[in-house]
Amino acid sequence: MGTNIDDRLAVHATCISNDFLDKYMADANGDYIKVYLFIQRHRGEQFEVRDVADALNLTDHDIERAVRYWEKQGIFSDGAGQTINAEIRQEKTCQAAEEHLEEAEASEQKVQEAAMTGTLDAVKDDEEFAGILFVAKHVLPALPTARQVETLEYMYRELGMSAELIEFMLEYCAGLEKTSARYLETVAIDWHEQGITTVKQAKKLIRDFESKKARPKKTSKPNRFLNFDAVDVDYDSIAKQKVLNRMQHGTD
Repeated sequence: MGTNIDDRLAVHATCISNDFLDKYMADANGDYIKVYLFIQRHRGEQFEVRDVADALNLTDHDIERAVRYWEKQGIFSDGAGQTINAEIRQEKTCQAAEEHLEEAEASEQKVQEAAMTGTLDAVKDDEEFAGILFVAKHVLPALPTARQVETLEYMYRELGMSAELIEFMLEYCAGLEKTSARYLETVAIDWHEQGITTVKQAKKLIRDFESKKARPKKTSKPNRFLNFDAVDVDYDSIAKQKVLNRMQHGTD
């Protein structure tokens, strides 16, 4: 049988040198003493400058000054202050990098929102295209970029694709997790060249391709806009082939 004995006489304590109490404590600043006692309490443990500062309600620089003071007194070994300084510099560098990344992300978001707002203002009287942008905002993994908006406008105005067909194509590409402006444009041009003008024709094209290639179906992720099986037509290869064809015709 195992026995669990609680020793109430076990000592959990930090030993402080009498020399510290007799020779150094009286002349030391109160914050310096707090830092010294904290380090003694956590001797042998891993901790960072911010841990000491937070625990003692001090700043990083307060910790740095305290360590340097005890260095000069000969209590801490030389180089302890340099280690503290290095940790502070590293923490500041990491913090600055994080802040810079957050600012860059916020700036990019503002640019995208501005592009989106500008496009919406330009087509405020065109309810169909406004509907396309609404679907794009909910189907695409992120707010549509300016390039994606331009591609959608190209499909709608230049290729003459209906809003219903464009929305279906957005759902199809989102189901494949391929929503770059280049991929959307490639799909749109291929459907246009094949005379696809309705959602029914687009679905048949996808089914025919699936039957021809005998590829397993890829089920789209749950999304209230997606109500069909997304089959991956190899539009990447189609795009490359079109480029090769144009180069060959250009050299004939």
